[in-house]
Amino acid sequence: MESNNSRNTNSGVDIIGLGKTAEAIPKEVYVEATRGLISTFNDIVSPLTQTTSGIGRYIRQKFDNMVEVEKAIGALTLQNAIEKAKKQGDLCTPKHLKSFINSFEEASKETDDTLHNMWKNIIASQISESEFHPRYVNILSNLTSNEAKLLLSLNTIQNLGKDYSSYLGSPRDGFMHFVLKNHELNLHKWTYSCNVLLEFELANVMAPNSGIYNIEDKVTILYLTNSGKRFLEIVKN
Repeated sequence: MESNNSRNTNSGVDIIGLGKTAEAIPKEVYVEATRGLISTFNDIVSPLTQTTSGIGRYIRQKFDNMVEVEKAIGALTLQNAIEKAKKQGDLCTPKHLKSFINSFEEASKETDDTLHNMWKNIIASQISESEFHPRYVNILSNLTSNEAKLLLSLNTIQNLGKDYSSYLGSPRDGFMHFVLKNHELNLHKWTYSCNVLLEFELANVMAPNSGIYNIEDKVTILYLTNSGKRFLEIVKN
């Protein structure tokens, strides 16, 4: 027998195993759904269908296989992404269909506001003239809300202040704290999220001024790389 805790009270269906997390889905999503967002999905996807009918049919097939709440989130996301892309110029055919479909599917499951907005922007970038790379989809699918918010907080190397220096080699372990720029007194705890950003080359570290921080605090500067900057240009508003 299905547990009541595994069902969402708004839709009455199991939401891909999200359980209590489903309660975080914004109420406006359901409002849009009740206004016929799902039933008018063909109209939403029509700008893409006009570009190439094959993509429209493929998206429709993926959409039909989704559960109710995924459909509501996916339809709303696609609608907003198309509207954003139109403001930037004429719509274009996604060059990487697999990445585009994966983005649509990931967006339909995402309930975190920060990540969901990033998925919308990635979708918009693929149907407009932008510097999109298919690897961005893989990167974003591996980021949690903590990593996304941390990435948004980082400075570029040009804004780290003075008196920092490069490490010999490429250190990855041993840090306990990080700062966003040199001489900053507010120490942030080093977490696994920092390692994730380093792994995807979205962030890197610099050695701070050794006379500012206590050695036992093991402080480094965490900053946004050029690759991270280009990634944010796609996923950030």
